[in-house]
Amino acid sequence: MFTNREHPHALPKGYQLQEYHLQAVLGVGGFGITYLALDTQLNQKVAIKEYFPNDIAVRERDNTLSPKSQNDAKEFQWGLDRFIQEARTLSQFKHSNIVRIMRFFKANKTAYFVMEYEQGQSFADALEDGQTVSEVELMVILPPLLDALETVHNAGYLHRDIKPDNIYLRDKDNSPVLLDFGAARFDVSRRSRSVTSIVTPGYAPFEQYESDGTQQGAWTDIYALGAVLYRLTEGGAPMEATKRIRITMRDQPDPLKSAVKIGRGKYARDFLQAIDWALEIYQENRPRNVQAWRKLLLSTSAEPSPSTESPLSQPAPETLSRQSLFKGNREVLEEDSGTLRDRTWMKRQYAVAVLLLLIAAGGYGLHHYFKEPRLAPPPITKQTTPRTTAQAGQHSDSLELDAIAQERARLERELEQLRQQRDTEKQRQYIQIAQEDAAEIGQKIWLNESSGKISGLTAWNNGENFASLGIGHFIWYPQGEEKRFTESFPQLLEFMQEQGVILPDWLQNTPDCPWQTRQEFLNNQRSHKMVSLRTLMKNTVPLQAQFIIRRLEMALPHILDTLPTAEQRAHVRKQFYRLAQTPEGIYALIDYVHFKGEGIKPTERYNGQGWGLLQVLEQMSGESVDYATTRPNISSSVAYKTPHQNATKPVGYEAGKTALTVISEKFK
Repeated sequence: MFTNREHPHALPKGYQLQEYHLQAVLGVGGFGITYLALDTQLNQKVAIKEYFPNDIAVRERDNTLSPKSQNDAKEFQWGLDRFIQEARTLSQFKHSNIVRIMRFFKANKTAYFVMEYEQGQSFADALEDGQTVSEVELMVILPPLLDALETVHNAGYLHRDIKPDNIYLRDKDNSPVLLDFGAARFDVSRRSRSVTSIVTPGYAPFEQYESDGTQQGAWTDIYALGAVLYRLTEGGAPMEATKRIRITMRDQPDPLKSAVKIGRGKYARDFLQAIDWALEIYQENRPRNVQAWRKLLLSTSAEPSPSTESPLSQPAPETLSRQSLFKGNREVLEEDSGTLRDRTWMKRQYAVAVLLLLIAAGGYGLHHYFKEPRLAPPPITKQTTPRTTAQAGQHSDSLELDAIAQERARLERELEQLRQQRDTEKQRQYIQIAQEDAAEIGQKIWLNESSGKISGLTAWNNGENFASLGIGHFIWYPQGEEKRFTESFPQLLEFMQEQGVILPDWLQNTPDCPWQTRQEFLNNQRSHKMVSLRTLMKNTVPLQAQFIIRRLEMALPHILDTLPTAEQRAHVRKQFYRLAQTPEGIYALIDYVHFKGEGIKPTERYNGQGWGLLQVLEQMSGESVDYATTRPNISSSVAYKTPHQNATKPVGYEAGKTALTVISEKFK
């Protein structure tokens, strides 16, 4: 139960406010006071909230409110209007887990709204310091609470002040009620710059400390509710967001200990991961809405997460694994991309099988299939000469057979395209790399290129006309700049979106680099755009490695298309697969094709000499390797997962590796 706290600025006990007799103070905040009152007409208890922004208003002797100064008058009146608008908005919600607004009115030169009074207590009052709540209890409370919050968001509204004090538990059934919305408080603070009055340290995300509110959204409330869950499972509130972001800006890891580590063995793994997801320091990395978050938060298994480190026994659901890339240093879910690709191909293969059966059945099979109403009948041309019934029938059969023949030809063309697509996918299987290996490769590239520093993820080298971003120095040109080298950063953004990454709003449409010069780029190192860009690069290192791997996948077909003779193509293909057969070779190919290029662009030359992968492969020599039989070995984790193992190198491997080194040193 809420404590009966007296407040020097509160209306006195026993005060008659219209038909309401005030009995006690239920709560006090920076922007209002909540009272317990008796409705003397209906003889029932109610809760009444008074608009009282104590930073800019004072209580007069006659119990009216006045602005503290003439300068505060405009802000006070503007906030009063917003308070009334908030009451109007909340009164529209007819949800059992949202506090119900019964009426609102003006009095004492301020405003009040009347709410149903519920017997119960808040989380803050119910829990002692350090006390936690079991997962079983939370799984009863969370679904209706999430539903209530989603209802608010779907109406275009935010709570902005979710914390243990504002989640009330009814005595009768322990069901939750969402209290004390902070939208009006935010609007007042935005004008008066009293930010500290509307944030609760530990529960307010970083974007809520900004005065304009343009970065706030559903993810703001999700952070706050995630912080509440952190408190309920860990026993204490998370570290204040401003402290966390100051530390991460110094290229240091997030100091907040993850819920996964704290709650391991006591709560389900998915549940703990959902809390960590909600508490991502930058809003771009959090769930976009309650629906996305609910899928992970409530997908708990019957058993808690193991108390010791162990890999997941099953791959994560497809809809969640992509989102889980945005966990930074936290433990992440993994997607078995090979399994997903196989399932996709199985669906296509099933469709192909149906078409094959129809074609194999000949005229009858296709005739029977296309007699179904899903196909439009052949067009009917106007007849100039009367026909007999027999002639009409023969003509109809002829048209029908022509349509069948055309449809059969179309299906055969589509079938051939599917076969080619299948063969292309099989050709690429040799280069697929597991998530953990991609992460290892990504970290290695990051260490090599930027010493593993976060600041190195957003660079612009002296003398260049483009930004170099991420672990692979992906190129991003400003508008109007000559693009001598392949611009890879926009391609990376498209790849990320394909994988389910939610980009910052300003990157959604893959714009040109917003900084026109290197100096402008350097001057904006602490801007919101740069911070969000750097965070995106930090949290997607494995995905960037996968993108670099995809570039390698496409390199060989591109190179082969430029070679005029079958002999040249055969030689380059052999050397490529011979080099790719070993762990070191895989990394060398990935690193070389990304940083030196394919070697097929006329602009990528030095003194007339190309320095790309094509030139390296042309200089390699040695015994041929049957890449058709060795290709499956490349896709197994054993082939490249542990570089320290004594893998058998193909004949001529050292020569190829030396060629990479020589060409690289000569033309770097």
